[in-house]
Amino acid sequence: MAFSIAIMGESPVSEVEVEKKELKEITIIDSDLLAIDFCGEAIPLSELRIAERYQNMIRNYDNPTFRKLMTTTKKRIKVIEPILKKYGVPADFKYLPLIESAMNHDVTSHRGAGGYWQLMPSTAKSLGLVVNETRDDRKNLVKSTHAAGKYLRGLYKQLGSWTLVAAAYNAGPTHILNKMDAQNRDDYFKLRLNSETTRYIYKILAVKEWFSNPERSREWGSGNVVGRIADFKTEQKKAEIQLAKATSDS
Repeated sequence: MAFSIAIMGESPVSEVEVEKKELKEITIIDSDLLAIDFCGEAIPLSELRIAERYQNMIRNYDNPTFRKLMTTTKKRIKVIEPILKKYGVPADFKYLPLIESAMNHDVTSHRGAGGYWQLMPSTAKSLGLVVNETRDDRKNLVKSTHAAGKYLRGLYKQLGSWTLVAAAYNAGPTHILNKMDAQNRDDYFKLRLNSETTRYIYKILAVKEWFSNPERSREWGSGNVVGRIADFKTEQKKAEIQLAKATSDS
């Protein structure tokens, strides 16, 4: 099925030729290329700025290192999914450890976040994990995933949107709530956030798409999808102007 626009330019004033004509259907892009979601929430890829960010991230993950990571982490991802399901967390979050730690239990950030899910020590402890000099449950895939499931579920209760949950996982819930209040917006894609958090959802999407739909990912990465969306926008605007003119002339 094609992503298209069909606008009727037929007017009640029959003697005006342009108003008799039906504007042709403009078919620019296969709708499957735009049918990308995160946890069931549609990604507005028909917006150029969002399409550009997504395409850049798809290209960023199109490399031998990530392809090798995909192969070596499949078994661990299968461990993660049923645990997240237990907490009511959508399966798309199973890709989070790939962007947080490259599925490496031994990674520690400069701020002290560690393990597969890169949990801060205080957060991990509040979720029931042991983190001390002799034991760090953040490095245990099963235990840390249970903790992450609890944490993600709690974020959703606060925010009510899985895209906002992803943003809060990166920047912290207080930061996201403050941004939402200050800007009076509750849509991740309309919030003005720091560059890292702005890119975060696109990272998860790119990883998810390379795993689940590599053919579509290759087209986004190597094709001219963004250019076709831009063409659609141009043709859509022209059609709207023509329709408005026909209506005003009547």
